[in-house]
Amino acid sequence: MEKIECKACSAIVDKSIEFCSSCGEWLGLSLKDHEDSKNNSEPEIKRRVRPPDELLSQPLSNYGATPIPTRKEVPGIRAVFFLAVTIPIIAVASFYYNQNIAEEVIEEIQIVEQATTTSTSTTVQTLLQLQYPFSCSASSSYGEGWSCEKIYDDEPTSWQDNSLKCADATLEFTFSKDVYFQFLTYENIEDTKSFKRNHKPRDLLITSEEDGFSIEYELENQNNSSQWIDMNTTSSVITIEILSAYPGEEVNGAEPFSECAIQEITFYGRG
Repeated sequence: MEKIECKACSAIVDKSIEFCSSCGEWLGLSLKDHEDSKNNSEPEIKRRVRPPDELLSQPLSNYGATPIPTRKEVPGIRAVFFLAVTIPIIAVASFYYNQNIAEEVIEEIQIVEQATTTSTSTTVQTLLQLQYPFSCSASSSYGEGWSCEKIYDDEPTSWQDNSLKCADATLEFTFSKDVYFQFLTYENIEDTKSFKRNHKPRDLLITSEEDGFSIEYELENQNNSSQWIDMNTTSSVITIEILSAYPGEEVNGAEPFSECAIQEITFYGRG
């Protein structure tokens, strides 16, 4: 079979084909060339009518045909491999990034508020932060080591009442100035045995200096996570009354405690 050289890539190919088998370029042969090549390679059994000579000496696009894509225009195996490896990596990185943001939301939350005027709209960014009380008071305390200051000291210490089992207990937190409180988080004692043996607050009544503001909230009897309570009030004093309690339990033969215990209450707001 007769061979020719491709003018585009110099590959040696069969003259009987129209496009280069190596690079895909048109070989520029006329119908007559193809007919002659076929006649040389395969003898015909019967005589056929030869089509009129017509030289296609120009690119196929000039005749209304769509150009055949070259090898450079087709995505290679390297590009496919790159996408197959990169997409899962991006998905995994996004998952862990979002998970870390969710865990840090209590530490620092940024809130963007829109302040609109008659002619322009501006964005004011404010920061939601931990708000520490200036002082506190409690209706009773088990002793100096269990004062209400232990409630917001960021330590696994606790406030405990004077063996009153949470009955008629009141806690008052005073701040140095008016604060907008968005929410607070409540934590029972972490230690499992101490948690079970102590009495725990159940129903709370939360009030502030703002007229008409009060919240009643029922806490869950668990110690493995913080419990969030929405507030949305502006004040310099927050008062928490304990309306009812979960009783202490016997643990491995040890009698329950008669003290009411709270490990931590954390306030979040702006001011």
